[in-house]
Amino acid sequence: MTRTLFLLLFCIQTSQASCPALRHDLVSRVAHTYDGDTFTLEDNTRVRFIGINTPELGRNGKPDQAYAKQATNTLIQLLAKSSNKVILQYGEKAKDHYKRRLAHVFLADGTNVSEQLLLKGLAYRIAVPPNLWAQDCYLKAENKARESKIGLWSRDITQSTQLPLNSKGFQYVEGEIYRIGHSRKSIWLNLNGNLSVRIALKDLHYFKDINIEQLQNKQIRVRGWVHNYKKENILRLRHSSMLEIVK
Repeated sequence: MTRTLFLLLFCIQTSQASCPALRHDLVSRVAHTYDGDTFTLEDNTRVRFIGINTPELGRNGKPDQAYAKQATNTLIQLLAKSSNKVILQYGEKAKDHYKRRLAHVFLADGTNVSEQLLLKGLAYRIAVPPNLWAQDCYLKAENKARESKIGLWSRDITQSTQLPLNSKGFQYVEGEIYRIGHSRKSIWLNLNGNLSVRIALKDLHYFKDINIEQLQNKQIRVRGWVHNYKKENILRLRHSSMLEIVK
């Protein structure tokens, strides 16, 4: 199939697709699938999906996270339907701190790959400004999987009191806020156990739909990447949709 014909078919089919692309920034072929949300193109560009995070495959002696193999294999299967040809729609922020190209990924028939992984319960939706395109669509896809309790949503939610010391990586955690603190650059939500959620003051405009000061003693769920500082687990929250108040 020529590139021109491929693009023509893509434009026709995406008009009827769910979570359709706004534009095509690059047409390329996937050379290697790294895990469920990262792959390498034939020119050796490493691409990281925008809007989702899938479980990590175990490396350097570490075990696979739950559903990591399923997410990776599902991505491989989806790409195979398009003969490994993909359309990329770049994010407003071009690359992450690992220098990976950030993009939404589509198959030749217009299928939004992130949406498919979310529908199967093999990915968590994430919102990392300024790359917020398609959040409403991705939220709907994730909610369908949650309602069906499939994949990641079939598992118990990690409680903040159960989070080990020196935790690292992506976490989806529930806990009660026992203290709200303030520093020169951040607001801190301290959860029972060993987890402090940091909201940078410069990100507050992404939290206009939440009255943060009224979260005291509320049970919440948060998602994001945890790092450890002075024996304290810290999760930086970038957007209000990464925080849920438990009814």
